[in-house]
Amino acid sequence: MAVMFAAPAFGQSNDSFRKTFDACIAALKAKHFEEVTGLMTAEARKAINEQFPPSKHTEFFANVLETMPTSYEVESVGVSKDGKTALMLLVGMVPVPREERQSQKLPAVQKQEISVEFAKEDGVWKIGPIQFGSDPDQRPRPKDLKMGVRGDYSEQVNTQIGGVILRMEKQEVGTVYVIRVVDEEDAVFVPAALVTSDFVTGVVICFSAAKSETDPLKYWAKSAQLEK
Repeated sequence: MAVMFAAPAFGQSNDSFRKTFDACIAALKAKHFEEVTGLMTAEARKAINEQFPPSKHTEFFANVLETMPTSYEVESVGVSKDGKTALMLLVGMVPVPREERQSQKLPAVQKQEISVEFAKEDGVWKIGPIQFGSDPDQRPRPKDLKMGVRGDYSEQVNTQIGGVILRMEKQEVGTVYVIRVVDEEDAVFVPAALVTSDFVTGVVICFSAAKSETDPLKYWAKSAQLEK
């Protein structure tokens, strides 16, 4: 079940987001419904209350606890340019539903990437949607970060691409940003003149770019900007 929880300002400690998420998990384990929903955004809280009235709180906890990670590590935290929303990426060990374990002969837990959105309401960061992705070790990625030269890419700027910055590598005449696009990783070379100090891991960035002629997961950017 995909649970609707939806996640800093620049300089905000990653610990504060983790503590909020941990508090939510603790409240779920303790089955304190009001405490759980009190940590959520107004929109998420409304959706949960509509779907799970008091008579269905037992069902809510049973369903949600089956999806919460047994352990996790924070991969990155990034904030939107306007400072109103943020995204925390986790890599966690997530329980596999019994039916899937039995039918597909899977282990009890599997590694998954988890995206936790936050929104600032009345000066406090609240949890919004949580989305579960694939095992980050299994997703497609460029064979390397040797980006070559502009001539190795299509002549026309033919792609609009964006995603969360997972990591970066500064090179002689620019920076390569590795971004997550759905369940794959793409490498985008950004010439030095387009790079700003706001381009950090965890933020969502958008590019107009030319696609590599030899590697479909590599791009050369003509423009780059943070998602608003």
